[in-house]
Amino acid sequence: MKILMLDVYPQVNYRVCKDNNGGFGTGNDLGDTFVSKILKSYLKKSVDFPPLFFVSVMGQLRGNGNEIKYSREISDEKFDLCVLASSIVAHETELAAVSKLKDLGIPTLVVGPFATSVPEPYIKNGGKVVIGEPEFYFFDFKLNKSEIQNLPDKIVFNHFFSLDDLYYPAWDLIFQYKKPKFNLLSKGYTIPIQATRGCPYSCSYYCTYPLQQGKKLRTRNTDEVLKEMLFWEKKLSVRNFQFRDPVFTINRKYTNELCDKIINSNHKFNLVAEFHLKDVDYELALKLKKAGLKIAFVGIESSSSEVLLNAKRTTIANDQQAKKISLLEKVGIKVKAMYIFGLPNDDQTTIINTINYALKLNTFFAQFSVFTPYPGTPAYNDYKDKLNNNNYEKYNQWNLVFKHKNLSSKEIRKFLGVAYSKYYTNLKWFLKHNIKLLT
Repeated sequence: MKILMLDVYPQVNYRVCKDNNGGFGTGNDLGDTFVSKILKSYLKKSVDFPPLFFVSVMGQLRGNGNEIKYSREISDEKFDLCVLASSIVAHETELAAVSKLKDLGIPTLVVGPFATSVPEPYIKNGGKVVIGEPEFYFFDFKLNKSEIQNLPDKIVFNHFFSLDDLYYPAWDLIFQYKKPKFNLLSKGYTIPIQATRGCPYSCSYYCTYPLQQGKKLRTRNTDEVLKEMLFWEKKLSVRNFQFRDPVFTINRKYTNELCDKIINSNHKFNLVAEFHLKDVDYELALKLKKAGLKIAFVGIESSSSEVLLNAKRTTIANDQQAKKISLLEKVGIKVKAMYIFGLPNDDQTTIINTINYALKLNTFFAQFSVFTPYPGTPAYNDYKDKLNNNNYEKYNQWNLVFKHKNLSSKEIRKFLGVAYSKYYTNLKWFLKHNIKLLT
């Protein structure tokens, strides 16, 4: 079959990424101040890659003999089938694309975590939704056009494949369209990769990762992970990898084994990964550094233990966070600390305290976003009657989309601007990290 792999985006002045946030996506609308606008422009120009789950689907479809083409727009070219990548941050744009494809007579299968959680709008506009991890559904996909038209609106399937059974994601086809980049890590090409799926942590109250990946940890064979890295190094000259595991260090034995394999390969890679500070000690930090880890993403969320407890977020004490971050920095790993404004018990005082705490930690990167109750999460059930925004593309982690008991949407946007302005104009930040210009 000739298949269009369609990955559409809204026309906005900030970066939209469908890959982050458990595959729901994010849109880096960082605020409205001068500094916020500079940062938005920089991120839009410097970071761009399609969702890993979608590139993985491409790999499976090609592996079983289909002709596929990746695009971010609909053309006049004829196709037997369209597979569309879903997200919350491009939702309305995606619905318009599904409607257009219906008018053109091209059957459309919609895939991804967001469509799995919210399938009805895509179905209403003429698509069919693959429920669950789509790469497994397409692993041995052999249907013809008439059989596709007879599929149910919600395609629910069982599989017995493991992560090691999958073909590699089709990054070489993406490179023919546009080369992925993550300039915060390196000027070279960067592609996402995955070693594990699933996360059992309690922040599933508002986190979207477990919605499709589940809470049970699933791992790839570490030899297979390294084999894929070496494959893309040879085929595409890629040495930069962003690990898209929900928590890269969740299984210490596995993390050590993978790092050892990478170190012993004698190949030099630049890596970025997200993990929990409680997992880190000097021994592991040093090994991560030797394996090539350049940037660690860590969730701080709030400086208030009461705010975190109310949001069902478990973490280590603030003084321990500072020590762990210092440890990572001392071995040469840059830290991106992530904070959330507008958690259920937040107020103006707790947000101001969190901004001051971020200034004190003074990590290389800081991200300030907004608490968002996503469909499918327990938080959504608690807040669905308080939602005040019906445009899903605004559910991008930088807008308050419900009626908060202590804060207004306008106040949240103001705090975002203040946080980014204070942080990235702070003289101590420039001096500590030897910052010259973001180029």
